[in-house]
Amino acid sequence: MNETQTTVRGTVITDPTTRRVGEDSVFSFRVASNTRYQDRDTGEWKTGGTLYFSANCWGRLAQRASGTLVKGDGIIVQGRLLTNEYEKDGRIQRDLEMRVTALGPDLSRMDVTMRRAQSEGSAPTTDGDAAAPQQEPDGAEDAMEIGSVDTGDQPAGQDDTVGLAGAVRV
Repeated sequence: MNETQTTVRGTVITDPTTRRVGEDSVFSFRVASNTRYQDRDTGEWKTGGTLYFSANCWGRLAQRASGTLVKGDGIIVQGRLLTNEYEKDGRIQRDLEMRVTALGPDLSRMDVTMRRAQSEGSAPTTDGDAAAPQQEPDGAEDAMEIGSVDTGDQPAGQDDTVGLAGAVRV
């Protein structure tokens, strides 16, 4: 099977939700991505067409990302694009979906504090000292837990920090 992975830089445009499908968790939200360009004749910045799609994170990525993103966050998502067809009011409708395999904050749009998630086999820290790095077997994933994000949208003195614990690769 030929599966094309793609990466999209965009904005979360809906409040993310988490739901259960059988044994799995699914973390879902809508993304908008558009182009901006400068008109050569007028020098004015313009917005090009916008790509809208639903992003769905499954399994461990859904668990780690759940509760971390909010509407308006700048993100980078990677995954497989699919077109879903369904009938509504007697007409065929199409929806674009991305099955997300990697998710992270867009660092060009916000400041992020990161902390590595403790892997299942690593020893807990003692006396406030960091544990020695554990050697990961080949193919083990390197997950990061994102601490806080400052989007820079608020005037000085106002806190607009939100928690993120996504930015993981599965």
